[in-house]
Amino acid sequence: MKSPFLTAFLVITAAVFSTSISAKDRIYILAGQSNMMGLAHTKNLPAIYKATPSNVSFFYKGSPRQLARGKHIGLEIGFAHAVSKAFPNDRHILVKYAATGSHIQQWFPTEPYYLAMMRQLGFSIRQKNPKIEAIVWMQGEGDTFNKQRASQYAKNLSYFIRTLRTDLKAPSIPFIMGVIDPIGRDFPEVSLVQQKQREVNASVANTYLIPAEGIEKIYDKIHFNASGQVTMGKRFAQKYIELSKRETK
Repeated sequence: MKSPFLTAFLVITAAVFSTSISAKDRIYILAGQSNMMGLAHTKNLPAIYKATPSNVSFFYKGSPRQLARGKHIGLEIGFAHAVSKAFPNDRHILVKYAATGSHIQQWFPTEPYYLAMMRQLGFSIRQKNPKIEAIVWMQGEGDTFNKQRASQYAKNLSYFIRTLRTDLKAPSIPFIMGVIDPIGRDFPEVSLVQQKQREVNASVANTYLIPAEGIEKIYDKIHFNASGQVTMGKRFAQKYIELSKRETK
């Protein structure tokens, strides 16, 4: 029996004008909370990252956009430039959806964030059953506020991954997640959530944990600065590139 959420997703994608997607198109979902949304200032980016590579399409909030055109940027910058360079003959389509301050249960399949993410994927790709190359996930800070929520993180994240893969008809799609690293008394259960991230990485197939050591932050010691966003985006991309090249050998 089809998941009702998959059925809704297919209806949405079929309802919009269909554009062809060639075998060389690589589609990525970028999702999470504020470090995925990005609070780094675009003005602090090096000039080389202020242009969108010719083989990259970026969709945010359901609309096509040029990279680095708003006031703030996220890790899509480093990711896009890295995959563009690694696979210059392919087209790279990034679909981003983020919700600041969100905790993992707000991403469950009956919740608005999950449904909005799937709608935006349909609006952006406009193709029935698009093949997604990877899920890029930066979330978990919102689950560090209390021990009960943190202790359930592995179970809840595993459920989210399983459901998303089912609805995308992609049971083995790489799920590449970043280690959370906020600093301060407002995040008392950081270590516990990090532990739960490692548990997911060890127990759920095709999940990959990207370290945040050395990533520069803005004044609040929570959110990545422009340099940090570029570096973290590249780290996500390098894992995907490694996996993709391994498959072609």
